[in-house]
Amino acid sequence: MKDLMEQFATEYVTDLEGQLDRGHGQRSIQNPVLFLFIGDKSRQALQSVCEINEQKWQNSQGVLYVHAYSEETWEHPQVFGCQLPKLDANRQTMRASMFERFMKDESLIMDVNKFMKQVSIRVAEMGKLFASFQQVNIAVVTRSDDPANILLPELTMLLKSYLQEMFKNVSADLYVLLQEKSGGDGFGFSSALGVQFLEEVDRFQRSDYRYGANLMVTEDGIKLPALHAQAPLFSLTYLLSDKTEHGLFLDGGLSENDELISNLVLLNNKEAETAVDENSEGYNKLQFIRSITVDSGQATFASAGLSKVKRPTHAIALTVLAAVFDRYWERLQQGDSLPKTKAREKLGLTAHDVQRIVSAAFPDHDILAEMNGLMTSGVSYSELSGMNLREAELALFDGNSPSFFEHHYAQLARRNLDSLLEKSSLAQLISQEIIEDERYGLYAAYQLTLETASGANLLDELRTGIKETQRQLEQTKAELDDICQERVDQQELRVGGFFTRDKERVRTFVRHLFAKVYNKKAEILERELVLQVLLGYEQQAKQLHKRIGEQVAQLEELQKQLRAIAQKSVKEAADYLGKNMDEYYESVVTETIRSQESQRGQGFYLDNRYIGSGALLFTHGISGLLERLCAFCRTEILTRSPFSLSFEAELLARANVAAAYDNRTVLTREDLFQDLSLVLEERAAVHVEVFHFLQKHRYEEKYWFADLQNDFVQYVLRETEGTRTYKQGCIHEAGKSGIEKMNLMGGFGLEDLMYYRNNKKYHSSYMDNGYVFHRQGKEELS
Repeated sequence: MKDLMEQFATEYVTDLEGQLDRGHGQRSIQNPVLFLFIGDKSRQALQSVCEINEQKWQNSQGVLYVHAYSEETWEHPQVFGCQLPKLDANRQTMRASMFERFMKDESLIMDVNKFMKQVSIRVAEMGKLFASFQQVNIAVVTRSDDPANILLPELTMLLKSYLQEMFKNVSADLYVLLQEKSGGDGFGFSSALGVQFLEEVDRFQRSDYRYGANLMVTEDGIKLPALHAQAPLFSLTYLLSDKTEHGLFLDGGLSENDELISNLVLLNNKEAETAVDENSEGYNKLQFIRSITVDSGQATFASAGLSKVKRPTHAIALTVLAAVFDRYWERLQQGDSLPKTKAREKLGLTAHDVQRIVSAAFPDHDILAEMNGLMTSGVSYSELSGMNLREAELALFDGNSPSFFEHHYAQLARRNLDSLLEKSSLAQLISQEIIEDERYGLYAAYQLTLETASGANLLDELRTGIKETQRQLEQTKAELDDICQERVDQQELRVGGFFTRDKERVRTFVRHLFAKVYNKKAEILERELVLQVLLGYEQQAKQLHKRIGEQVAQLEELQKQLRAIAQKSVKEAADYLGKNMDEYYESVVTETIRSQESQRGQGFYLDNRYIGSGALLFTHGISGLLERLCAFCRTEILTRSPFSLSFEAELLARANVAAAYDNRTVLTREDLFQDLSLVLEERAAVHVEVFHFLQKHRYEEKYWFADLQNDFVQYVLRETEGTRTYKQGCIHEAGKSGIEKMNLMGGFGLEDLMYYRNNKKYHSSYMDNGYVFHRQGKEELS
């Protein structure tokens, strides 16, 4: 059942979000971007970032990805694998030997040069997909604990050198992933590697950093220098951890940085803003760099955090499903109840109806006349005269007459009755006349068959009939007993005169005996058959009530399950997105159904073309009903205009939902916007923990990715006007069906970083124990 509900919601989410975002909300980057992922540990990030960009960037097909790997890369048309030396099995020299083997293997360096040249040409060929072709940006992504990142300067400089042959301006940004949450395996070694790399990055990012090495090699082995003169190697270096600045681990771990990287690359390479708002400041990369740079020339770093909300479509679907079922169940329960006497008439259970059924079961009465042909025992009439009727019958027929009656009349009547009852059971009657009748329905049948019910108790009426029939049966049996006790010589018989033969007198008595006794026995049989019918109906009614009761219980349980799963989905959507959900969609569903009822008739959804009446449960069970309910919601409810609103419009509609004055659970529009703003800010905490929350050079900027014209964005832009100490703006995306908030923070140094402070001891201890993490040789000048 839950799987069916979840499938319904998931399909609705997929369909609706495709409709809402079709032609809207897709971003474009202004200039070419080349991603460089370094090391095997960045493979998962490579795949995720590429897929996110494909989904969100309009010109993503022009973005290329280089993966410098040792063991395995990811196959994709836009991904180019650059093979590095295999990692050394010796952990003590693993990182240093990677650099040494790379620099000494001239054939490898030549292959890498050919590769970088081909990639740079391929980037240039993609120029037509971008608004500007004067600049290219390299986005370098690596894990701090990946040994391959020892080659970061070489790989970056080679790419830069070849791209500078194609573009006027080449910039590079670095995205370092820091994994702080560890399961315990290799945490010390991993931490030591991370600290070593951060110290190298700290050196790369100083204002006096310079690099020179003969890295460029032609096909003839001619070497050329790759030079970098006194400046930070990267324009911006982002440190992105699996922990926030509040010291809390991210639920998704490092993977939560993948979308953040995509947004940061977009922000640094996006087209100029055309939408202008006096409260929205545009992002300027150079200004941000200047704002986080310190005069001492020391390296400074940046970080970021991302929070986002979309229309809570999954929660909406399940809330609507629950609300529609509530209306359906209420309608079933509102079916007219039948007075018991009217119910018996409608179901054909009156005394007259039962008598008619029993009468139809009786064989031809002429069969009783055939008893007159039974052979007598030769007893004389004078001998019979002193007997009572029972004694006389036994003397005449020696028990054959009761046997004849039983086999040729009573048993035939019972078989006929069984056949008649099989053709039309009480369950069929109630299903046809009550459950399938939209005026009454399943719940009316449930009430009708209750053990105790006010004014509509079929069982009580049947039991009254049973008692009356039992009384009549006992009375008729007593009458038969009295008849059998009568003496033969007291019977009023026309037996002729003195000269009438004895046989004629006996025959006359036999006809009188059979008429008087067996007509009464036929009457008793009739009472017994009526009682059989009523008792059968009573048992059927009890069994039917049990069956209907089970289905009523299933309906009640389904209602609870639908409400519970809807509430769970609302909570999972986040507290701020679940506000006013029930109140709003209860009213929307009610109004939508009311509008349709005005066109199609009240309770139209009970028709088998839609959800169907309660009779559906008898054939398809509760799962069949749920399938029809889901189909009805998809085609008749969720296709209506109130359910195709964008995130902002839907949020505003719920914010303005009408509610009773004393209903304090319903928020005002202002309250809802304020709650949403606060939670988005909290969840956009930057993904790095620094030692001083308000460190000396802390600088912040905050950006919304949304439609600039929607009411919520206008609210948050005005909210802090004149009081905020940070730069704030909106990246306008027309028609976007969601909102993203990205916080930028920079200006902190390596010593401010808690990751570095906490793990420096591991680095020192490993170095003291003979581990070599740094590069050997003089190829790098710094």
